Amino acid sequence: MANFRFGSNDYTVNLRAQQHANLFQGWDVHRLALTFEVTAHGDYTEDAPFLVSGRLWTHEMPSPASWIGVLHSASGPIGLKPFSTTLTLETTVTDQQLRGLEKMRAGADLSLRAELTLTALAEAKHWPVASDQEVIHIPHATWSNALVQLDTGAFVDVLIPITTVEARATAARRIREAKTAIRDQRYEHAVTLARAALDPVREACNTQKVHDQAAKKKASERNQEERWAVLIQSAFALFSGAPHDDAGTTENFAWTRADAVAAVATAAGLLARLEDLP
Repeated sequence: MANFRFGSNDYTVNLRAQQHANLFQGWDVHRLALTFEVTAHGDYTEDAPFLVSGRLWTHEMPSPASWIGVLHSASGPIGLKPFSTTLTLETTVTDQQLRGLEKMRAGADLSLRAELTLTALAEAKHWPVASDQEVIHIPHATWSNALVQLDTGAFVDVLIPITTVEARATAARRIREAKTAIRDQRYEHAVTLARAALDPVREACNTQKVHDQAAKKKASERNQEERWAVLIQSAFALFSGAPHDDAGTTENFAWTRADAVAAVATAAGLLARLEDLP
């Protein structure tokens, strides 16, 4: 919570960020609105007007490009009240900034830092300016839903239940580890974990046997089970290129962030599908 003190012991104004964000679409440049709860304590004048401004940065995220933009209140000054009120601060973000934020957070919650300044417009007996910082944590689901409203992308979140089946529970944990590996830019390791997460899928679906059976048929003649088996086995074969360095083949494989995301998403979807299987 950001704390702004005016005078030595007279009054303070607190701003607490809410875990909420709104995005409003523009032409390549969009409006980001963040919400804060405002409370005042001490010997303040009710309805005393304050102008709120600031700057927005990313917070503790692995990127040298942390600057986002200038924050301002579109509704003008706020007035101090004996009860909590809501303040909305806005900035602009470009499509390029949004793509950078998505790569940087890699499916994690979004963490921002607001450097805020409050300027008293009527309280003349004290120095009228105070500054502080507030960290804003926006949950992954909340931010993803806001982005979808811009029609600039789409998200598919896969919930993998932690079951009592040990192999499947282990695979779910590997998916978690793989997401962390992507955030740490360890893309080959993320693909390796995705491959390992397919082990219980291949076992539950008897993939190798069904795949060998399907290989004897034309693709158009394969039934649904066989087509699933071909997909699973093909994904496993592709992802196996990460942990293996076979001369002349997999030793030359290179894995990008997009490759790792695709691998982890594929493994997660196939693993979640086991919930409907015995």
